[in-house]
Amino acid sequence: DEKYYQQALSFSEALQKKVWLKGGGYLVIEPTEAMTVIDVNSGKNTDKKAQREIILRSNTEAADEIARQLRLRNLSGMVMIDFINMADNRDVKLVMNALRKALSADPVKTALIDITKLGIVEVTRMKVRKPLHEILCQR
Repeated sequence: DEKYYQQALSFSEALQKKVWLKGGGYLVIEPTEAMTVIDVNSGKNTDKKAQREIILRSNTEAADEIARQLRLRNLSGMVMIDFINMADNRDVKLVMNALRKALSADPVKTALIDITKLGIVEVTRMKVRKPLHEILCQR
């Protein structure tokens, strides 16, 4: 019974829209028919003095967790990621490199396409089977 309960809890957590990051930020993951949208938020990180460092740390941590969530939830197709806005282009490059590295560990073909003028990061991931939310929530 305990094993079943833990497994059900894990599935439940894998279907949550909000995913908390260790540093206090969080992701909002919204799978839609056409694409998956992921929004990165600073959450509990509100120190105005070190805002640039907090944003960089939150976005870098989010890059790792996004790659993990794509694999865990088996999300595929177009994925649009809205990281916390970064003023410095060096920080953008650091976050893009962190995301590229995290995505490279995925056994499913995944490509980091680009970042748009609006700051949305475009990723594609090959579909090999149904996403977790479709499997677990079939009606």
